[in-house]
Amino acid sequence: MALLRVQGLVIRSRSYGEADRLLTLLTLEKGKISAIAKGVRKPTSRLKAGIQLFSHSHLMVHEGKNLHTVTQAEAIEAFYALQIDPDRFAHASYMAELVDKFTLEQGGSDLYPLLLTFWHLLTVYDIAMVTRLFELRFLDQLGYGPAFSACVICGNPLMEDLARLTQPYLYAPLRGGFIGNCCSNYERGKVDRDSEIIIAPNTVALLRYLRNMDPRQIGKLKAGIKTAKQARELLQETIKCRYEGRMRSWSVLEAIEVAEEGHNKEGKTSHGSIHNFRKNRSNP
Repeated sequence: MALLRVQGLVIRSRSYGEADRLLTLLTLEKGKISAIAKGVRKPTSRLKAGIQLFSHSHLMVHEGKNLHTVTQAEAIEAFYALQIDPDRFAHASYMAELVDKFTLEQGGSDLYPLLLTFWHLLTVYDIAMVTRLFELRFLDQLGYGPAFSACVICGNPLMEDLARLTQPYLYAPLRGGFIGNCCSNYERGKVDRDSEIIIAPNTVALLRYLRNMDPRQIGKLKAGIKTAKQARELLQETIKCRYEGRMRSWSVLEAIEVAEEGHNKEGKTSHGSIHNFRKNRSNP
């Protein structure tokens, strides 16, 4: 079997046997691959620094039929900020989970620069806004991004409607886009809440801005609590429809949001709720 030299991101790490780890790697050259790092949990292992969760590393991998073997690992960047901060850890894990769930083995190499870029942004900027931008860019790259240009029912242009931004709009996650006023049941009170979401004008404006902005400018962007929540709902409902299920990380991110709201009201917060998630993400 061939010996591969790849550049990779560790998107999942699981204990295996007495001293090994099973890894899921997103590589620039081969896409997503599964590999084992033998003996890496021993104190003397030279691989340890390069195969930690979220590590960005140069790797030598012995190619196997179903499972590769990591023989060398040199960390380019360890992303310690994502490791030590519970909230950033949870959001980085969510990004990794999205990539993992939506890609097949040896697929997803085109998502490598996206994930790497947003892990960098996550170490510096507001975690919720960075995550919203990642969700949108992730969906866009897969071809599932919300459609803003035309009504998903009749095909009539929406730009004039959206430009006014004076009334709520109806978003249909299953259809992947907005329903124009010509087809909307909003005013008649016939909205099917199981499949359609009423979206406020400010949320539409935020999503349009996110789609076109330079990610490096994310630190300058501010959004109200209700607008940010609605953007999250729209994007995650779209993801749910495409994946046909919930991401494991969502319950943790929701707990963080509740804790943050409590912090804003009472001046305190707690990160205990994500302890088991951190443990399971690295050692399920």
